[in-house]
Amino acid sequence: MHKVRVMDREKQFSLRASLSYGLPLLIIPPVLLIIVLVINNFYFLEYFHVISGSAWTGMDLVMGLFFSFIMKGLNPLQRSEVSKRLIPVMLFFMPAISTVTITAGIYTAIALNISFFNIYFIIVAILALALMIQGLLIFLPNEVRIYLEILKGGKNIEKIVRLTMFNLKLSILQLIFQIVIILFMAKFATGGAL
Repeated sequence: MHKVRVMDREKQFSLRASLSYGLPLLIIPPVLLIIVLVINNFYFLEYFHVISGSAWTGMDLVMGLFFSFIMKGLNPLQRSEVSKRLIPVMLFFMPAISTVTITAGIYTAIALNISFFNIYFIIVAILALALMIQGLLIFLPNEVRIYLEILKGGKNIEKIVRLTMFNLKLSILQLIFQIVIILFMAKFATGGAL
């Protein structure tokens, strides 16, 4: 019985299995954004931006707060197993959803005639750039390292756990940046004071 579970896990973490699960997570958000942009309807664009932003912020909330707390109570082998389960979402979905959220946000700002020289827009742009740099230059390479380690059999548990825990902590920082951006977006949407 134990051998069956191990074999199922190995099959589950094959390149083919992870790509069959992960590629739709990578491809669907940009395809939806392209459809929204082609339709050229502001409300669809705004809705897409809000929904994709909510998904991104929600993932960072879950990863940064809840999973960080849960992982602290697990031993290294258990942490490694949780990391293996997170990989398809973190490696494929997070880059896609973060990129389309920022892109949709730029198109939304243009549609709202928000000046790129508006101080609030500049602050949001700097925060979004910081999120993009963190995501593409720190978060994503760590996820690729974890993924490659898992494909090699996942024997270096210390490496998998260390990189996963680092990324979970980075999710908290991303969450804070996103909450500040949401504050400024509320200003744009309502025209009210901060």
